[in-house]
Amino acid sequence: MSWYAIDAVDRAFSRTRKALFEPFNFWKWVKFAIIIFFIGGMGSNYGGSGTNYQPGPNDYGTDFPAGPGEMPDFPSDISGLGSGYIDSVSAMAIIGAIIAFFILFILIFSYISSVMEFVFIEALVRNEVHLRAYFKKFMGKGFNLLLIRLALGLVFLILFALSLLPFIPLFLSESSDFAVPALIGGMFWFFGVVLLLALLGAVIGSFISLALPVSIYRETGILSAIRIVFRNFKKSWQEVLVYWFIRLLIGIGVGLLILILFGMLILGLASVFLIIDIILYFLLSTFLSESFIWILLLPFILVEILFIFAILLLLSVPFAVFLKYHLLSFLEVWFADANIPFFDKLSAAPETGFETGPGTELRGSEQNLLGQNESGQNVSGQGVSEQSVSGQDAPESVRSGSDGSGGSASGDSKSTNNHDF
Repeated sequence: MSWYAIDAVDRAFSRTRKALFEPFNFWKWVKFAIIIFFIGGMGSNYGGSGTNYQPGPNDYGTDFPAGPGEMPDFPSDISGLGSGYIDSVSAMAIIGAIIAFFILFILIFSYISSVMEFVFIEALVRNEVHLRAYFKKFMGKGFNLLLIRLALGLVFLILFALSLLPFIPLFLSESSDFAVPALIGGMFWFFGVVLLLALLGAVIGSFISLALPVSIYRETGILSAIRIVFRNFKKSWQEVLVYWFIRLLIGIGVGLLILILFGMLILGLASVFLIIDIILYFLLSTFLSESFIWILLLPFILVEILFIFAILLLLSVPFAVFLKYHLLSFLEVWFADANIPFFDKLSAAPETGFETGPGTELRGSEQNLLGQNESGQNVSGQGVSEQSVSGQDAPESVRSGSDGSGGSASGDSKSTNNHDF
């Protein structure tokens, strides 16, 4: 018994080779690298806190009236109080603006990443990369995907917060008897909750990844595509479990290969650039001061870092393309009703979507085709036998076509043959 996820490995290798190396196109690699950069995502936590100015007793001086009728002398530093309040408000406004800017930046980047998910699928399926056209085509679907991701992130955040509620009274308690047990139990609970939410997120992410091609090529919404994939999962969940296991093994193997390859590359390039920087430093030190040397070297070092990043991004293209092709190749045979128009369609049609596993029964279209071929052969055989009988038993005038009947028989035979092909 063959599993779809295992068979998809060979097809993914073949399609990766055809897409990237047959023929090799540098600018195609660059476009794929741009897509992979945005799909890789970016997440950072930003925050800040302002300072609230609280004046002390020394801020008002000591010249208060000693008796009735005397006016106090106002402190000479009263303006410092107002300036401190203005500085505090300005700092809070700046921090708030910075936080708002980063939130807006993350949302814009996440939206581009969501659109690029569809662009990546379309580019691999068609084996053609058109960034502008594909981006414009999938702007709506990308926005819907962003909303789904934001909703899932909010749900996971609420679940994580609710999981920590039982420990809040323990940590707020002033008693020290349960401090150490509560701390140890809280750590185990924390890591257990994080692991459980990570597994749940991986499962949901896998369903979403399988649903995106279905949404594209069945021209349906993302939520509808997720429901379609889940219905097929209930029909053939064994295939999906094997697929997840194979993806885990492939992910571990690809991760180790990337770690070794990229580590050696970074070490080599960093060593070469370090030698170049040291030589430049000693050359410039003979003419310029220390500050001017670093002013000239820092942009050069920044360019070197960007160059290393670009090289690593280009080298990551085959790995990302292979992983996505494996997903698409698995989906192609696991759910044939996805109607994925690959640039190299399989010669043998896969099974229909709602099957429990790989079997030996023929599809309806294959049975009809086989029946048509068999009937065509029978008709053709009957035509040949009739012609032979006609040639043996018919009189000479009929065989020569003098009375027109032979021509009619020949015409019938030709029409029959044309119908068969």
